[in-house]
Amino acid sequence: MFRFAQHDSFSIYARGLIFTPINLMFNCVIIANLENRRVGFMQQALAHFDLPPAIVVSYADLIAGRENLEKFNAPNTIIRFESPEKNFEVEKAIIAAGAEVPDIGNQQRISAKAAADLVFDKGRILYPRQWYLGWRYLLHQWEKQLLSPVMNHLHDISVMFDKPLCCDRFSLHNIPMPRSLGVIHHYEHLREQMQIQGLERVFIKLSHGSSASGVIAYRTNHHKESAITTVERVCQDGQTRLYNSRKIRHYTNHEEITDIINILTAEGVQVEEWLPKAQIQGHPFDVRVVVINGEAQHIVVRLGKSPMTNLHLGNERGDTAEFLAKVGHENWEKMKQTCEAAAALFPNSLYCGIDLLIFPDFHRHAILEINAFGDLLPGIFWKGLDTYTSEVQAVLERQTNA
Repeated sequence: MFRFAQHDSFSIYARGLIFTPINLMFNCVIIANLENRRVGFMQQALAHFDLPPAIVVSYADLIAGRENLEKFNAPNTIIRFESPEKNFEVEKAIIAAGAEVPDIGNQQRISAKAAADLVFDKGRILYPRQWYLGWRYLLHQWEKQLLSPVMNHLHDISVMFDKPLCCDRFSLHNIPMPRSLGVIHHYEHLREQMQIQGLERVFIKLSHGSSASGVIAYRTNHHKESAITTVERVCQDGQTRLYNSRKIRHYTNHEEITDIINILTAEGVQVEEWLPKAQIQGHPFDVRVVVINGEAQHIVVRLGKSPMTNLHLGNERGDTAEFLAKVGHENWEKMKQTCEAAAALFPNSLYCGIDLLIFPDFHRHAILEINAFGDLLPGIFWKGLDTYTSEVQAVLERQTNA
């Protein structure tokens, strides 16, 4: 696997074996859901450098055992894992893979058969902890099959999907980030910890959620409380179901808020201080920064119509030039260095996406999240290249400098 720490020489590791550097012409294997648009972007990036099209292996085939990574056993082959998103059959298979994985907690669990029998219910939040257990287990099994290098280390991917674990790693290495409230078990425990730590507002995030799934911006002043969230609460036949929604909802009813928080905390959450954000163009914002080969490159300013700034929620891209002008060159260099330091904690991975918060003074900053698949920024260029093309170029440059 690639070791991308800047001080390392270029080398490839798989099962403890060391290979010589790859020839400048390499073959790429993409592990993805076949319909995912990310595949097309990677194929375009390969074509830009006149490299052969990637072989695409579906997650469905890999999980079912119809494909095995050991077949890709050549020194000029690189394997790239893409997000397993937006495919319900794959989602069910990952949940099923987590059915027998030991765990501590009171989250909901279902059998592998019950997972396979799940019926599609658009947006429903289904067994997020069990999904993660299955995802982590599968990544570990695939890592044992590897005989060719990968763009991103599979263990790194599993860690980046674990928000509390990332929080601990960042804290250990003095990466600025929101204050964490630690493990929160239920609604009353949350209120107790907020009072102890003197906080009136926090973000509650599913430990293994992505794309703002199961995120709540919660505040209370002891007399009133509110929860601004992507979660839709639906009660039917005495059962509460939670759905992800692009429509931001604002709950003020105590019973509804308590119910939502209790369900989410049972699955595992990361709870952290809700930090103030700087504003441009009349909106609070944060910045997605893509770090490739140790260097902060592509950025997107995400203007928030609510506390959640994810672009798929209907938020807009902000003016990058205005942002850089307000921050100033010196401060921006410090912010990039923080993003690069966070990425360097995953030295075996070529790229990652980082969500960067800027305080209202435009000087202080904090890392909100790191995302193993955070490089999907269509139409955003750095030195004339999009993220995928920059990643291919980084591999070629490493070969040239080896």
